[in-house]
Amino acid sequence: MAAVPKKLKFLLFGMGPKFHAQVAMVLEALGLACLIVGIISGAMSKALGLWSTEWFLITIALWIWALWSWLTAYMAAKEG
Repeated sequence: MAAVPKKLKFLLFGMGPKFHAQVAMVLEALGLACLIVGIISGAMSKALGLWSTEWFLITIALWIWALWSWLTAYMAAKEG
């Protein structure tokens, strides 16, 4: 694979690999919190702000976003 030109690195990787890895960790923690709230909401059969289905959809979205951040951090670290 060809190296990414220096002018494009900032557009692709933004703040650097450490930043993207930290963002991914925060998004995973938020996703886990949403998953727990969704499980509790489903067990109680009550809406805790949102219904359990919406909490699970938010969890999936946050985990996909976290995966994207991890991949961006990996690629930024790989590019150097």
